[in-house]
This record gives sequence, structure tokens and C-alpha cells, in this order.
Amino acid sequence: MITEMTRVMRILATVAIVACVPAAADAQVWLGKTKPRPGSVEISGGGTWTGGQSLPKSAATLTANPSGGLSSFEQFTSEPSMDPAFGVQGALAVYVTRAIAIEGGVRFSRPQLKVGLANDVEGAPDITASTTMSSYLFTGSLVYNVGAQGRTVPFIAAGAGHLRDVHTGNELVETGTEYHGKAGVKMWFGRTRQVGLRVEGGVSVRDGGFSYEDDRRFVPTAAASLVYLY
Repeated sequence: MITEMTRVMRILATVAIVACVPAAADAQVWLGKTKPRPGSVEISGGGTWTGGQSLPKSAATLTANPSGGLSSFEQFTSEPSMDPAFGVQGALAVYVTRAIAIEGGVRFSRPQLKVGLANDVEGAPDITASTTMSSYLFTGSLVYNVGAQGRTVPFIAAGAGHLRDVHTGNELVETGTEYHGKAGVKMWFGRTRQVGLRVEGGVSVRDGGFSYEDDRRFVPTAAASLVYLY
């Protein structure tokens, strides 16, 4: 009788242990993946939009021969501009705390550069020339996630980058410095918070790149990406 009761107790204990293992494992997944921790890595990729840019006007000045007694004069004026452009981006962020992450990213787009030529001294009609450029932007940012434990997480970020504008045929490459500030929101799917959608908007301040003069340009930006956290 005692032996049989002992056998029944062992069977019940085994069943209880087997029943508890999946629940314990599920609880570990829930606790381990729902929140970013120091050392967590976040990868994102998606599409971008960069606003148009009005670049400084310039003039083609013809310098006369001093011996002829004539002064220099403007032969024609040019007004360059960059059209808005869609592109792609990718980013990788490492969390140093649950709320703060260091992020590096790259953006690529192909904006159209237009140059309007006018006021020709010989009376030629005004024309607009255009070409497509390849624009690369390599960035580093400090990201602060507001209320990082929720499913919907607002964030703000600021940083700097390296701008590289390549003309058609790679014949001319111009570089510059970029500074940016942005804000957005991450919307996580499912209870494990591994996959989500990231939407953001901001301002990019660009010094250099393609421009006839050294100037700083304020450019609006926006992006939407899928994001994965592990």
C-alpha cells in the first residue's frame, strides 16, 4: 500500500513538474524580451523623405581686360535648388540604459539638382538645367526613449553626421558636415516587443556638400522604418 502510494505521488509530482516547465519558460521569454536592457541591440530599416533645398544664387562674372578701360560685368546669373527626394535608411542602436541608446545610421537618396540660368547679357532665353545626384549621409545620434517600458514609446534624438554628394558618373564628390535633431514614436507589436514600427520627423542642418558657397541649410526630414529589438 505504501509502495503504491509512493508511486502515485511520484507520478503526480512528475506531471506537476512537466506542467510547470512551459509556464516557466514562457515567463522567462516575457520578462527577457519585453523591455530594452543595457546591451540590447535595435536594428531598423525603411524609407526616408528629405525636403527641398534652395541654394545660394551666384553670378558668372566676366572680367574685362584692364587695358581696354572696361570694368567687369555679370554675364548671367544662376539659381540652384535641390528637389525633395525619397530614399532608404538603415540604423543600429545599442542601449546603454533602458532609456538611452547610441545609434549609428546611413541614409541614401537621389535628389534632382536644378540650376536656373537667367539674365544673360546677350539676351539668351532663361533655361533650367537638371541632373540627378547620389547623396549619402552617415550619422551618429544619442537617443532618449521616453517611457521605454510601454508598447508605444516616444523618443527624441540629436547628433551629427558626414554628408557625401556624388555627381552623375562619380566625376565630382563633395563632402560636408550635418547636424540633426528629431523626434518620433516606436510602436511595438506583440507581447514580446521584438518587432515594431518607427516613425520620425526632424530637421537636418547641412554645412557643405553640393553648394556654390559655404553656407548652412536647414532641411526638413521624415522617415518610417521597421524595427527589431533583441
